Amino acid sequence: MNVTNLSAFIQANIEPIIDRWEQFAKDIPSAKRMDEAALRDHIKGILGAIAADLDNTQTPHEQSEKSKGRGKPKTSESDAGLHGAARLAAGFSVNDEISEFRALRASVLRLWSDSNTTALSPASDDLIRFNEAVDQALTESVERYSAEKDQYTRLFDTLLSFSPDLNYLISLDGRFIYANKALTSLFGMPLSDVVGKNFVDLGISLAPDFQQNLCDLTKTKATYRMEMPFMLASGKEVNYEFFFVPVTNNNGETEAIAGTARDITELTWLSSNRDVLTGLPNRNRFRYHLAQAVRQARLADLPLALMIVDLDDFKQVNDTLGHRRGDILLKETAQRLHSCLGDSDILASLGGDEFAVILTDLHDPGNIDLVAGHILKTLSEPFRLASKVAYVTASIGITLYPYDSLESEDLIKNADQAMYAAKLAGRNRFHYFTPAMQEAAQARLRLIDDLRGALEGNQFEVAYQPIVELATGAIRKAEALIRWRHPTRGLISPADFIPTAEEIGMIASFGNWIFHEAAMQAAQWRNEYDPSFQISVNISPLQFRNEGIDSSVWFDCLKNLDLPGQGIVVEITEGLLLDASTKVTDQLLMLRDAGIGVSLDDFGTGYSSLSYLKKFDIDYLKIDQSFVHNLTKESDDLALCEAIIAMAHKLGIKVIAEGIETVEQRDLLANAGCDFGQGYLFSAPVPSLAFGKLL
Repeated sequence: MNVTNLSAFIQANIEPIIDRWEQFAKDIPSAKRMDEAALRDHIKGILGAIAADLDNTQTPHEQSEKSKGRGKPKTSESDAGLHGAARLAAGFSVNDEISEFRALRASVLRLWSDSNTTALSPASDDLIRFNEAVDQALTESVERYSAEKDQYTRLFDTLLSFSPDLNYLISLDGRFIYANKALTSLFGMPLSDVVGKNFVDLGISLAPDFQQNLCDLTKTKATYRMEMPFMLASGKEVNYEFFFVPVTNNNGETEAIAGTARDITELTWLSSNRDVLTGLPNRNRFRYHLAQAVRQARLADLPLALMIVDLDDFKQVNDTLGHRRGDILLKETAQRLHSCLGDSDILASLGGDEFAVILTDLHDPGNIDLVAGHILKTLSEPFRLASKVAYVTASIGITLYPYDSLESEDLIKNADQAMYAAKLAGRNRFHYFTPAMQEAAQARLRLIDDLRGALEGNQFEVAYQPIVELATGAIRKAEALIRWRHPTRGLISPADFIPTAEEIGMIASFGNWIFHEAAMQAAQWRNEYDPSFQISVNISPLQFRNEGIDSSVWFDCLKNLDLPGQGIVVEITEGLLLDASTKVTDQLLMLRDAGIGVSLDDFGTGYSSLSYLKKFDIDYLKIDQSFVHNLTKESDDLALCEAIIAMAHKLGIKVIAEGIETVEQRDLLANAGCDFGQGYLFSAPVPSLAFGKLL
């Protein structure tokens, strides 16, 4: 189509012009990051405005002004102006924007040339006015671009100037290009004296690898973080956290480093002295407060009380309700404890579920019991945790200055020992420190030290107590009982070291050891005396609950000894079944599948629930010796034993009576149908050689 009017040509060919322009525009560096819609934005409107401008009659003055780029836009929001604002937001440089309009001019003229046989004369009015209209659009676009850029510059300069953080730009060799007011004020010098200097020039001691990290940052484009102390002119030392971020040009090359630094002195202090969860003073700050309180108590000649408050069974809250609700409970615990204290008293978090209370200005020591009682009552009330309810109690240990000690560290140890004594006494109570506790604590520490080396030192032995078939008097089974023969203290009762082994996490090692010893002995006696002989082994509930039993070690042991699972019985307590989780249940089923028997120890002393006898595959019930000890024809204990035996047999479970010491007890139990008996009437626990003679 041969169109001689340039305005009509533009209006008829807007889309082809834009398509051709886009081929030019795509090569502009900033445009390479834009999608098609964003790139073509406003161009159609600019072309329409240029075509309309060509149709308008202009006075010589208007034409003169437009030729200088000073024509007035028809509207306050022209497409050219909007285009300039959009290009600033897209990160275009002014040169990139000028290149766009050059490409637009060339696209129109080349398409005209390709579509018309009539060439435009350089002096033609259409061509002159077209160039003036393009220049006017470019002027409007650049003016809007520059105006908004100036506004952004003012806004950011105001923002950075009044920011309390240090904001800066540095060159690739580490010299300041820009620094905000906070930074220049820190150094006490004007911006002109800061620009061109590096950190060392300004008195900041940098890490030795700082320059290398800057070089790495320019290559990797990563963010670099560091902390640095800085000495103020007043002599006060503050800590700053510095961040460095690369500034890249349109080619992706790093041309400078932008940075910010924040005074983290207070945050550092808080992280070192405050518990994050509760906001209370942490263990570190507590020690400071205690030392100060002891000093003040000494000057005032007044006593001081230190309490260690430890929640009972808090782990169960975490395990059953989740750690989020556990955290809520700890926060509320802190609030409840605070409500029990006076203004001068000090509350701290020692970590986890343990808190410390310092009672100061104790003019009446009788108030200690009142405060401790108030704490116990307050903490025993239900905790409502996001639609769930939890109940906890607390054990409190109390020590007094100056009666128990004059030193802070000793007071902490004393209160901790007293708290431990409160737990042993049944929990949900408070206990005062006594010198005997110190002696017991020291003895316990010695026991722990000795216990850690006992297994490697081959100090453990196994004693075996016969389990007799009451109907025949034959020894059919044995219970393996661990004994500790200490090199200097002699034989130590399991009651003295097993609970400690559980506390320090060694019970699994002991359990594996005695299982191995019992399995070897069972294999020998089954081979030499009775192919169906069994040895029972006591298993701590903690072995099931914590990491679980070492089933692979146990099963490998049986395999290596060519011992069937029926040669071993594991003895467990009622409490384990009552609190049995899926983890515990799976382990018991795994033992059953391997043929290993399960015996329920001390039956009748715990919850004695029939439901778990049906749920779990129990092979033996062991009647606790407390029912056997006073057993006579007329005693209530006989009726209880008869009931237990009858119930067990109905469920297909065999019964073993513990603690048989007299012939009468044996005969009564045998007449009641009890399957097996165990006790000193038959034999005390003896070493394996002596047991072999009994067989």
